[in-house]
Amino acid sequence: MGLVGWMQARRRYREMERRLATLDRLDGRDRASRRIVTLRLGRRWPLRDQVIMVVGCLVTVAALVFLPVTNLGRTDPAVHRYPALPSDAAATRILPPVTNAPTGAHAFMMTTADGKPVTYDPCRPIHYVVNLTGMPSGGLELVRSAVEKVGAASGLAFVEDGATLEPLVKVRAPRQPQRYGDRWAPVLIGWVDAAKFPLVSGDVAGVGGSSVVAPEGPGSERYISGQVALNRDWFTAAVARTGGDVNARAVVMHELGHLVGLAHVRDPGELMAESNSGLTDLGPGDRQGLAAVGAGRCHTDT
Repeated sequence: MGLVGWMQARRRYREMERRLATLDRLDGRDRASRRIVTLRLGRRWPLRDQVIMVVGCLVTVAALVFLPVTNLGRTDPAVHRYPALPSDAAATRILPPVTNAPTGAHAFMMTTADGKPVTYDPCRPIHYVVNLTGMPSGGLELVRSAVEKVGAASGLAFVEDGATLEPLVKVRAPRQPQRYGDRWAPVLIGWVDAAKFPLVSGDVAGVGGSSVVAPEGPGSERYISGQVALNRDWFTAAVARTGGDVNARAVVMHELGHLVGLAHVRDPGELMAESNSGLTDLGPGDRQGLAAVGAGRCHTDT
C-alpha cells in the first residue's frame, strides 16, 4: 500500500486501539477474551397484530458494539497461540465464487485500510453449532434454511456441527479448546431470553456479529468465529402466526448477513436495510455484498 498508506493505517489502528482501551477501562473487567474485536448489530422487528414484517415500518437498531480490543499482530494473551490449521482447510476455495450477483446498496461491518471488506476464509468451512434451549417450533429448520441461502449467495461453505449447551453471552471467547478442541470455536447460534440478554430486549429480534484477528497487523484482518443471538419470545410469537416462518427466516438471514460481514443500509429494497416494509428475501445489494464478503483470500497463518 506504500509507506504513506501504511503510516495512515497504523495511525488508524492506534486511534481504534485507544478508543477501545477506553471502553475496556470503563467496563472495568479484565476478561481473558480481550484483544479480539467483536462486531454486533441488532435489528428491531415489531410484531403487528395481523402480519409480521409486511405492514408498517421496521426500525433497526444501528448501534455498533465494540466489546474487547483488537489484536494488532502481537501475541494475544487470550489466545496464547493460534489454533492449528483445521484438517478441512484447503489451498483453494471450497465453493466457487459468486460472480453473477446483481448490484445494489450494501455496506460492510469492517474494512481494511485499502477499503476491502474483512471476510471469513473461503478456503475452509464456517462451522456452526446451535443451542436448542428455548428453540421455537421449527427453529432448527429456520436456521438451516437461512444458512443455506446465505451460503449460496456468498459462496461460503457452512458446516453444521450439531447441538451445543454453550450459552450465548455478551463476550464470547473465540477459542475454547476444552469444549471444541484445538480450533477456533464454531459460530454459535441460539435463542436467548431478553431479560438475561438485554441486547435483544423489546422488539429487537436478534443480534449477530463476528470476532476478528489481524496476525500481521493492518491488512491481515479476518473473521474467525461469531454468534447469532435470537430473541426467544419474538420467534415464538412469529412462528405461531400464519406465514410467520418465512418472516422469521428473514430475521435469521439478516443476522447471518451481519455475521459474515454486512452492515445496515438505508435502501428499503434490501434485507440488510435499516428499515424494512416487508422484504423477506435477499435484495440485489444484499447479494452483491454477500458475494463480496465471500470473495476473501485464503489464510495459512491462522
